[in-house]
Amino acid sequence: MGVELYFFQPLGTNSGRVYLTLLEKGVRFSEHELSGPRFEHLEPSYLRINPKGQAPTLSHDGAILTEGAPICEYIDEAFTGPPLRPADAHARWCMRWWCRYIECDLGRSLMMIHWNRIIPQFVGARAHADVEQIIDRVPDPDRQRAWRSAYRQQTPAEHLLESSRRLQVASRRIEQTLSSDPWIAGSHYSLADIDLLNFYGFVPTWSPELVNESATPCTMDWLRRMGERAAVRELRARSHSRRPQAQ
Repeated sequence: MGVELYFFQPLGTNSGRVYLTLLEKGVRFSEHELSGPRFEHLEPSYLRINPKGQAPTLSHDGAILTEGAPICEYIDEAFTGPPLRPADAHARWCMRWWCRYIECDLGRSLMMIHWNRIIPQFVGARAHADVEQIIDRVPDPDRQRAWRSAYRQQTPAEHLLESSRRLQVASRRIEQTLSSDPWIAGSHYSLADIDLLNFYGFVPTWSPELVNESATPCTMDWLRRMGERAAVRELRARSHSRRPQAQ
């Protein structure tokens, strides 16, 4: 049955991290792109595959895997190709620490900041009642609340301020780490770098006052080195050829 990946845009957070891991390992896989603005991830056909209505989902010989971080570790262990996890126990702990920090602290802060920018545009010109009905279909209660708050622009100001503070702290921590190590979890490229690119790689564009050549030169150098990787170039080339996300 092979490998099948259900995903949103390849350069985006969880979908991007799994897509890039597959490319880095050289795994051949079938693609099922889900249109976010069409809310295809909430259709019954997809909910039968992933009842949470989230992407990505990986199918390997009929076994269904969800949640980005464990999917990436599964790919690294299940398939041949360059190792993406350190062999040393302490180095692997460090990699997992960064993966968790990137997803659970940095990622959630970025989500809160940018969902409030994106979701009103994401839903397009739909009538208010139609959008509320779509949000009612989101299976996960926490995500449903987050969508509704962002759509209604009701996220408390103090939550946005705290997310911005955490983003600043994370940017300093990332820069300090990359000033002494070539990769975010140490001397070897790993899943932590894949995560950081997909969760944080857009920050120089969205928040250039935080990440730029003057304030974070080591981070910018890391981004350039990431961009030189063959798998990252392929990921970006494929993302540019995606069908339009029409509403």
